[in-house]
Amino acid sequence: MTGRGPTIRRAALLVTLAALAFLAAGAKPCPAQLLADSDERPSIPGFERPRFDAEALRAEAVTVHATPPGQADAAAPGEEPAPAKPSPLPDARDAMRTASTMALYGLMWLAPMGVLMLTAFVRIEIVLVLLRQAMGSPQVPSNQVLMVLALLLTALVMRPVGERVYQDAIVPLQAGKAAPAEAWEAGSAPIKGFMVDQIVRTKHADYLWALYHHARPPGPGRAEPKYGHEFPFRIVAPAYLLSELTTALVMGFYLYLPFLVIDLAVSAVLAAMGLYMLPPTLVAMPVKMIVFVLADGWLLVSTMLLSSFAGPGG
Repeated sequence: MTGRGPTIRRAALLVTLAALAFLAAGAKPCPAQLLADSDERPSIPGFERPRFDAEALRAEAVTVHATPPGQADAAAPGEEPAPAKPSPLPDARDAMRTASTMALYGLMWLAPMGVLMLTAFVRIEIVLVLLRQAMGSPQVPSNQVLMVLALLLTALVMRPVGERVYQDAIVPLQAGKAAPAEAWEAGSAPIKGFMVDQIVRTKHADYLWALYHHARPPGPGRAEPKYGHEFPFRIVAPAYLLSELTTALVMGFYLYLPFLVIDLAVSAVLAAMGLYMLPPTLVAMPVKMIVFVLADGWLLVSTMLLSSFAGPGG
């Protein structure tokens, strides 16, 4: 009997808990009862609870989903929708106008470069770049500084030619005394004369003949030019550019020689001292700089470049 007492009490406790759980579940209101109770609640004065029509909402949803996008406001009820307008085809004249505009912009971008190629800028710029490399300092002076210096020296060289072009071509054209073709002939004559003078001065007249025979092969009854100014402009311009490149490289070679001597002397001294691990350029560069400054190198190079263009037409 003593062993059955706790078992009986435990069973009674379980039965009691099950009964309480059943009563609690039965006491909860069902959803229908909740809706009924909500309808019986007193209403607040001045407030009316919204009522929804399920059928109307369902019909509106079906209508919205059935209407294609972009056609809801296309036409009013009872009216026929307007026909779609075909997209216009591109006009050939517009395409040609666009191509002409792009070609004009390209020529405007290339015009300053082409004008510089016909002046003293090519020789001066190449000589200054070679001088910087001979000194062993590829970044000092910078490209911008060298370009500005080359432009200023070019302006000094080309000033007489520019004045002649202004007086012979621009002034008559602005006054209406010359047509554009006549102004071009009058303005290109001083420039062509300058280029021919430099070609002859640097002893590169054979460039003119080589390009002339390549562009216009000799034929029977064709008069050959005898003087430099008789060559056409399209022959003189490339011959002048080739002549300037050759002359600039020759001048750069002469500028390299003193710096090359300094490099050899520094290398010999370091080898005699047994400093094989010390780079010769590390010692030669400050020596080159101090020698160049003491010799007033920038003024010497500038005057050499200006004097190389001196002469007729320069």
